[in-house]
Amino acid sequence: MDRRDFVRMGLSAGTTAQSDRAQGAASLPRITPKLGASPILDAGVQEQQELMQAGKLTSHWLTSQYLARIKTIDGSGTRRQSLIEVNPEALKIALEMDRERALKRLRGPLHGIPVLLKDNIATADRMSTASGERAASDAHVAAQLRAAGAVIIGKTSRSEWRDTQSGELLPGRGMAADGGYLPERRRSGAGAAIAAGLATLAVGTETDGACVAPASFCGLVGIKPTLGLVSRGGIVALALRQDAPGPLARSVADAALMLAVMAGVDSADPATQASVGRVVDYSAALNKGGLGERRIGVVRDFFGRSEELDLVIADALQALLLQGAQLVDVHLGQGGQAGALPPGALDALMAQQRLDALVAPSCAPAELAEYPHVTVPAGQVCGRPVGLSFVGTAYSEAALIQMAYAFEQATLHWRAPKYPASVLLNMK
Repeated sequence: MDRRDFVRMGLSAGTTAQSDRAQGAASLPRITPKLGASPILDAGVQEQQELMQAGKLTSHWLTSQYLARIKTIDGSGTRRQSLIEVNPEALKIALEMDRERALKRLRGPLHGIPVLLKDNIATADRMSTASGERAASDAHVAAQLRAAGAVIIGKTSRSEWRDTQSGELLPGRGMAADGGYLPERRRSGAGAAIAAGLATLAVGTETDGACVAPASFCGLVGIKPTLGLVSRGGIVALALRQDAPGPLARSVADAALMLAVMAGVDSADPATQASVGRVVDYSAALNKGGLGERRIGVVRDFFGRSEELDLVIADALQALLLQGAQLVDVHLGQGGQAGALPPGALDALMAQQRLDALVAPSCAPAELAEYPHVTVPAGQVCGRPVGLSFVGTAYSEAALIQMAYAFEQATLHWRAPKYPASVLLNMK
């Protein structure tokens, strides 16, 4: 189903525009569908912006409904799963974004859009950073998002999970899109939160797959940018040589919009100096014909580990061929571990084979830490989402986004989450 049709179905349920006056602000229209029945919370940036521009939705209402869904689905106290805390100032910020919109002061495509941040990203507000003290200033990424009008509504977990019933810690496990648990060491509350529709967008940070792997397992789009494209300033890092913050979203278009806001030079992170002149309008890469005449290397080192996964990826490769891509089998050697490759070996391989990108199952090439990496939903194995990864040379994000978008639009594997009956009952 087309995402716009998905949203229109929710609006056709009889929602009516009303007026709302708060703290002396101008009257702002709002809509009031039932929380559990509204697909608006699972919609993308463009759909939500179109509704706000049409006066059928406000950031305040949208934020309040995400906060209500967080309370219903994510629990609280010992039962909290993907979020560590919510921003007590979120509704105030959303109301201010609505006031600016009423005054025709739009900051950009993320104006009024609710966003979650990973817990290790500093925010100069009433939330803590890395489960510690409050930060004196925003991380560069947080500041960029605020300047773009995004509403930061909470912090997502970085490590342990708890069972929803017992509250028992489940270290080393991540939550799948359907609420189940996956035994995976690369875990991220941001992935589970966006899959469950707890916000429109999220920022994760990747050291060794902590952006890409959760995105793949939760049926999302994740982008691990080139080291230095997005600042690490104000982020509690695990490994400076590898850490890179990146967007998680339900579509390539949303991830591209977010990356454009996040990227940029920061004096607090010297690595970003190399990105001068390399940051582009990534939304301009959203071309459905983006796979035509692309020469793509299929990394065969990462196949043969699961017959079911290989079949899903084989279908994905067929979709690439049908969209005009040329596929070439390649081998990295060293067991497929990029960390074992000599410096520059991957670049040399791609240049020698005249490749525009590499593709592989998303659970495999998380070790390609120094290279840009986009994962996009490719189907399911035993009911669990899996992704297809597009990997390229430094600062090739625009090309990777173009290929990933063309694949996404040709296959449309994203699905809205399904919740247990007990959760749906609470959502009504």
